[in-house]
Amino acid sequence: MILLNTTFIVADNRLPEFEKWARETYLPALGDAGIFFSPLMARVLACVEPGTTSIAIQAQAPDLTEATRWHDETASLLKDDLQARFQGQALFFTTYMEIL
Repeated sequence: MILLNTTFIVADNRLPEFEKWARETYLPALGDAGIFFSPLMARVLACVEPGTTSIAIQAQAPDLTEATRWHDETASLLKDDLQARFQGQALFFTTYMEIL
């Protein structure tokens, strides 16, 4: 089982807008893929940079190939949209993990 984790680092003044985007755009795209389950969004309690908040979005997938395909195709477009909307005030990185 694979856990796809994307962490977003968002300027605090843009956080409400980001959360709306994540709930209305990113999370539904995970569900529409038909391969992910148990999606969740969580605030990272450690502060990476003053004036920012980190939000992790995670979902489980049965295999790495499908998770990677979704990330490289669909998530890539979503992240392009994010960059255009937030213009450097929301950064992200993705980590694939194997659930033991």
